[in-house]
Amino acid sequence: MNRLWLRLALSFLIVTWLVVGVVALLISASVQSNFRDYVTKTNIARFGQDLVTQLEAYYAVNNTWDGVGDLLPERGGGSGAGSGNEGRGAQLFIADANGIVVAATQSDWVGQPVAALGTTRTIDLHDSNEQRVGILGEQTPGSLAINEAEQQFSQETSSGLLLTALLGGVAAFLLGILVSYNLTRPLQRLTDAVSAWTVHDLGQQVSVSGTDEMRQMAKAFNTLSGRLGEGETARRQMAADIAHELRTPVTVMRGHLEAMMDGIYPLDTAHLGVAYDQVLHLNRLVEDLRLLTLAEAGHLPLNQARLKPETLIQQAAERFEPLAQDAAITLTIETPGTLPEIHADAHRLLQVFDNLLTNALRHTPEHGRIAIRATQTAETVKISVFNSGQPIPPEQAARLFDQFWRADEARKRDAGGSGLGLAISRQLVRLHGGEMVCEPVPDGACFTFTLPVGK
Repeated sequence: MNRLWLRLALSFLIVTWLVVGVVALLISASVQSNFRDYVTKTNIARFGQDLVTQLEAYYAVNNTWDGVGDLLPERGGGSGAGSGNEGRGAQLFIADANGIVVAATQSDWVGQPVAALGTTRTIDLHDSNEQRVGILGEQTPGSLAINEAEQQFSQETSSGLLLTALLGGVAAFLLGILVSYNLTRPLQRLTDAVSAWTVHDLGQQVSVSGTDEMRQMAKAFNTLSGRLGEGETARRQMAADIAHELRTPVTVMRGHLEAMMDGIYPLDTAHLGVAYDQVLHLNRLVEDLRLLTLAEAGHLPLNQARLKPETLIQQAAERFEPLAQDAAITLTIETPGTLPEIHADAHRLLQVFDNLLTNALRHTPEHGRIAIRATQTAETVKISVFNSGQPIPPEQAARLFDQFWRADEARKRDAGGSGLGLAISRQLVRLHGGEMVCEPVPDGACFTFTLPVGK
């Protein structure tokens, strides 16, 4: 019962029976009503409209049926008489509103209830308010056959409607099985394909077929599978990158410590300093990984306050001015003067400036220049860090914010950082509601980020 195709088939069956049942009831009620009208009109025509009118007028004048027998045609229009029912013609009678015969061409019927007379054909007599005041009836040798024919017609009509409902239900059930199976078959194929997948199959695509809804679901699943595959590839690459980054300092420390233990290197400050530098490098790497993980998950706390962007830019430039002078690099600030305040964490934004300026110093040639620029847009403050030098190829610009990624010329540990600085910077900017990109420039590199204006 928990199969979708079976539920759909049963739904088809239930809906069909409900519809057919309602239609059958309406048709049956309509047929019965019309048939009763037909019988009534037939009986009126048989008795004669003049007789019916006379009887109703008699009651309207006298307000009683006493003496009404004089209006009845003798012996039902001249048919044979007798006290029995066999071998005689049509016999007429009049009954009051309670169904008691008050006048009849068959005298022994007076005082009897209409039901005791056997098979009869009757019509109701009404007053001016359409209230039933009496009954005009007839008993003939053919009344039984006529009544039986009427009952047979009614029964056959009901049986036909019931048979139609049963056959419609069976047809609907079979059709429901066929339709529901065809509807659910693509879903079953999708389920079978996914059930056989393992973590190594992430990113694979399934065939798109079926109804529009099924095709949309298959396309959505393929999109999700592609994203999961990309995520799994990124996870494996990150694990390999972390192992690669940790291996170098650990190897250096191990080599120096083993050399000092074996007496190859003296146990002095210089050689211990090399091992200590690697410990610091490991500590920075672990801290960067923790910071990036918290930032990507949105769990990094921010101590936000209203800040002036030009003040932050000035602080960042002052921290790197001595380093720029030592490298014979010109560091400038280009702002329009007054910028709108922002709502941000000053410490985290200084981390962003530190990462960008460190990266700029690393890739700016001697006698080059670094410029920190700020402008105002409609709802944001736009800040750029530009450095002269070799332009960044488009294929590299697309990967600059990947974790642990470096351009080939910066792969050496003495020239490159951990490879997390730009990724961390972008996540910190996103936590503030902004975005960071690498803008293409012909004479160097330019990293731009936006910050929403404080409300």
